[in-house]
Amino acid sequence: MDELRGDTFAEGSSKLDINTQEHQPPRPTSPTLSSTEHNFLESPTDPYPSGIAAQLRRFCSYSRTMQVSHMMARYAVLVKEDPHMYRAAESLLSTLSYLATNRVPIEIIELLYMSSNLLRYVNDRILSGKGSSLDRDELEADRDRLEQMLQVLQCVEVFVELSARRLGGSPLKWLVVAALAAVKISIRLCLIYQHNRILIGSFGMNDAPKGWVGPRSGIFFKQSHPNSNIPYHIPNKDLVLAELCYTLRPIIHLTALGLFKSKSWIPFTLALGLDVFSLKSLQKIEHPTDRQTNELSRRKLALLLYLFRSPFYNQITEHRLTPFLDYVSRIPIVGLFTDGITDYLPDWQKIYSYVWGS
Repeated sequence: MDELRGDTFAEGSSKLDINTQEHQPPRPTSPTLSSTEHNFLESPTDPYPSGIAAQLRRFCSYSRTMQVSHMMARYAVLVKEDPHMYRAAESLLSTLSYLATNRVPIEIIELLYMSSNLLRYVNDRILSGKGSSLDRDELEADRDRLEQMLQVLQCVEVFVELSARRLGGSPLKWLVVAALAAVKISIRLCLIYQHNRILIGSFGMNDAPKGWVGPRSGIFFKQSHPNSNIPYHIPNKDLVLAELCYTLRPIIHLTALGLFKSKSWIPFTLALGLDVFSLKSLQKIEHPTDRQTNELSRRKLALLLYLFRSPFYNQITEHRLTPFLDYVSRIPIVGLFTDGITDYLPDWQKIYSYVWGS
């Protein structure tokens, strides 16, 4: 009898469990993740501890990365659709930096000018089609990354130098100047020896794309040049030596400046001799590309900066330039520009990246 009751009770319990399971609401299932998100959350090298909170933090970080990538892709589309508007934004920032002369601190002026250069650099890369590394071999992608690093350093070096001078005075300024020169020299040496590059250009001379915008479609069409795609030939030893003289000139000048001070003619003469020897040798290059021709012209024009470099400027140029600017400033319209030059020139003289930069 007891066994019968036990069997009856077990059978009723099983029926109750079945009915309870049938009336229970379905449990919520976890959202389906893509393979990329799953690998991101389950990465074995993840520094965070396991747990729901840690996974949420990692997923939010991943989402922010995807948002930035989406924003950059959207910005590239907008630049290609209307390049003139973004060129106008570059010009506006550059014009503001000139109009703000002697009205705001020089760091703000250089911040505006740096922003203009960085914006122009990004837009040029978008319009020239260099934003993606697809369809390029590893060596070409590595060379492109080195050139990008060099160009970005050239965009920001003046503002970084001024910020260092503001924060730590002259000692920190010269430490930062030497560090920037060492990094740029290292990049140039890699381009010379690993990628057979000479006449390595400065920002603003090589990457600006040339072309035209369709009047109806508004699409930017790149203009091809007859010798723009000619491959670089391996330079001979004389050309490599000439490029090395130009590359090492900043660190040689800084060393001589530390030994003999700014009033000595020795650093000035050493730098001038290296630049003249480099230019004279590089003029012998056969079949230069458009980039090399532009860079050679820029370096020739840069020799005029020696008129404003110490001690030549302090002993010769300043005594002739100041009376000329004072005389021209009496002209009603021209005086607006010459007054700004007169006020800005002493500050410009103290910026090593402007006066002696390469």
